[in-house]
Amino acid sequence: MKLNVCFVHPPSIYDFRKRELRPGPISDVVPSTPVFEMYPIGFLSMLSSLTVNGLDATICNTAVHMLASDRFDIRDFLRKIHSDIYALDLHWLPHAQGAYEISRIIRELHPNSKILLGGFSATYFRQEIMMEMPWVDYILAGDLQEQPIVDLSNAVESGKAVTDVNNLVYRDAGKIRENRRSNSPEDLKKLFINYEILAKNTLRHGDILGHMPYYGWLRNPEAFTLIEHGCQFNCGFCGGSNFAYSTNYGSTSPMFRDPSRVAEEMELVQDVIGSPVFIAGDLYAAGEKYYSKLFREIRERKIDIPVLTEYFVPPPPDYLSTLNSTIPEYSAEISPESSSERIRREAGKTYTNHDLEKSIEAASKSGCRKFDAYFTIGLPHQTEKDVMDDVRYTESLDSRFNRNGMDMRSFISPLTPFLDPGSLYYEYSEKYGIKILARKFMDYYWLLERGKSWRDFLNYETDTMSRADIEHATYTAGLMMIRKSARNGSISEENARSIAENIVSYTHGDTIPGKNNWGNHLTYLNKEIEWSTKHSVTGISPLVFIYMAYDSIARMLRIRN
Repeated sequence: MKLNVCFVHPPSIYDFRKRELRPGPISDVVPSTPVFEMYPIGFLSMLSSLTVNGLDATICNTAVHMLASDRFDIRDFLRKIHSDIYALDLHWLPHAQGAYEISRIIRELHPNSKILLGGFSATYFRQEIMMEMPWVDYILAGDLQEQPIVDLSNAVESGKAVTDVNNLVYRDAGKIRENRRSNSPEDLKKLFINYEILAKNTLRHGDILGHMPYYGWLRNPEAFTLIEHGCQFNCGFCGGSNFAYSTNYGSTSPMFRDPSRVAEEMELVQDVIGSPVFIAGDLYAAGEKYYSKLFREIRERKIDIPVLTEYFVPPPPDYLSTLNSTIPEYSAEISPESSSERIRREAGKTYTNHDLEKSIEAASKSGCRKFDAYFTIGLPHQTEKDVMDDVRYTESLDSRFNRNGMDMRSFISPLTPFLDPGSLYYEYSEKYGIKILARKFMDYYWLLERGKSWRDFLNYETDTMSRADIEHATYTAGLMMIRKSARNGSISEENARSIAENIVSYTHGDTIPGKNNWGNHLTYLNKEIEWSTKHSVTGISPLVFIYMAYDSIARMLRIRN
């Protein structure tokens, strides 16, 4: 079968299975593993756009395939796939090495096809990438590529010029050209995340693993929708902040999606996969007019699935009460970053601890099922003492608000592996007391290529903490968090001892003993970051169950052999 577009998601490091690496806690508070196998949500919206326009596309999550089996040969796998365009995401820089190497392999295997990169990092480093990676034909720069990917696919299939494809970066007569950049509300209307198309595509192409968003998705599936592109806030470290987005990726930030489209996606999730759904973007900050319309749509469509909501500022009691009356099975998360209000302000967040605690208290009373608070190691002016104060503060939060049926969880993790290019901290590093250790795309390639541990990957130091200090603070905080979790009963003493042993092994320069170093988190159990295990039965549920049973048996046979 000849495809128009094959979306390829690379692992962070192409040859991670063959290298003696210590990835550490770089992905401990997200569903993906240190391979960063979660592909960007744009894959789903672009897949939907191509499909409804009569084009044939598929998703190949090579990172999940590589995690699932040591026997998986990526060259053999990609050799059998024939596509006009191979589109690799280079959204976040942890994929610099993987995207570089796998795109080069694709060029060797399919010399007559086109290779396309896209995402924030590809956009930021587009000129250097086109010079350093001559096998890459195109980059779709910026955001909202649902229509440009269709236009490019049609042009390649028909052999026509690509001069009218918005957002495209390409070569012409030895020069690098950049077409008109498009980022408007009209472009946003074309974005739709269709899980029905994903399910049908999975069955049509017979590749469940390749379409999985991340390694553990079948065990605990979660769906995603989003209310906006861009952001109204300016967190200093964020490559998707208002400053970073409007400067590098889109002229308007933020742009909000029609609430009826968001509700339509949620309804599809309920009907097709029956999983919980994560709403990306702060509903409260979007304004009462926006969230009231969305809540009305949810009620009218009779959507009744667990929902995770995220907040950039603590939401007030009246909003949380309204949310609970619409979505009884809701959870919430917020990232205060630090218990020090001074450090938090420096990071771009101006609310107080009192504001935070008042909001968590209101969530507990309103019926929130789970509330997660995330703290960060490696912020400007932050010392190891500040980090230990954060750990003690998390224990206070967890002990105070674990009531009324709400599961209060706090997490702390390093700002890794890279400080985002385009962020305020990156662009004005001296102002914020930060030393940037890598400025070019190939610098990041070599950090990942030559590095042996997550400390080697770090692209920055602060005025108060070196890379070694950040590493030491992370391990010390991790041990304290484990003891806290054991004391409050969040995890068993046996699990606490096992995790503590893993952390101590890391401090001594060892790998995790007796475990797949890439398929597990270091400082937290995978189930600790899960926010819902409630799933409803849908038409594809039996197929998922059959595949899970098959995969379990296959794993057992591999272990025995």
